[in-house]
Amino acid sequence: MRWLALLGGLWLAATPPLTAPPAGKELGIGSFLIANRQVSGFFEESVIVLVDHGENGSLGLIVNRPVEVTLAQLLPEVEAAHGRSEHAWLGGPVAPDHLLILIHAKQAPADSAHVLDGLHVSGSSETLRKLLIEPAKGVEFRAYIGYAGWAPGQLAGEIARGDWTLAPGDADSVFARDPSGLWEKLLRRNQEIEVRARCEFARASAWEPPTGPVQVANLVAAPAKSINLSRPWRSAAASSVCPTSARARSSTR
Repeated sequence: MRWLALLGGLWLAATPPLTAPPAGKELGIGSFLIANRQVSGFFEESVIVLVDHGENGSLGLIVNRPVEVTLAQLLPEVEAAHGRSEHAWLGGPVAPDHLLILIHAKQAPADSAHVLDGLHVSGSSETLRKLLIEPAKGVEFRAYIGYAGWAPGQLAGEIARGDWTLAPGDADSVFARDPSGLWEKLLRRNQEIEVRARCEFARASAWEPPTGPVQVANLVAAPAKSINLSRPWRSAAASSVCPTSARARSSTR
């Protein structure tokens, strides 16, 4: 069905020069991208989890933007969705007529790809039907309309420019019951970690104060595991790009 396929060959944006992410924060599948405060427009106050990242580019889903559309309204052709009152989520500005699902489960469902511990992604209509008809105990899922995509090097350039705070992802945050405060919570948590690390470093080095900026990013976050999977939907989607910006006061252009 059209609403469950991902398209390649969408419009391309100018690609910034390839720039490495901050030291100690590895950009990869399962990473969170937290929009910094100066970002305006579509991605303002957004939290994105990367579900694909590699030499062909990056693909992510916004996890804190529910929409006022139920699964029953979104999928009228799917009988198993009839009567379902769960709302859908806006995954990003690319391919808004297509759907991906994130699944919160210990074991990976069929036709899904690992994102991080307890979190999997799928574009399979059969997997969606099974989740609707026979939901397993302790398994949750959310359906995302569209996605965010970056060409090779583009996302690293945006991070270097200061548009995004990079952090390790976790499944519980992705499936937060109240997503309204998630952006502020994650932004504060990851900025405060750096401040604490600086203070601890300063105390440990009290007998010889550093003369320049203290580089503590490598103490802050464990690197996210980067995996290049060969799922057909991924190979097409990772090369698709979206402009991540509103030109007014910020980021992502």
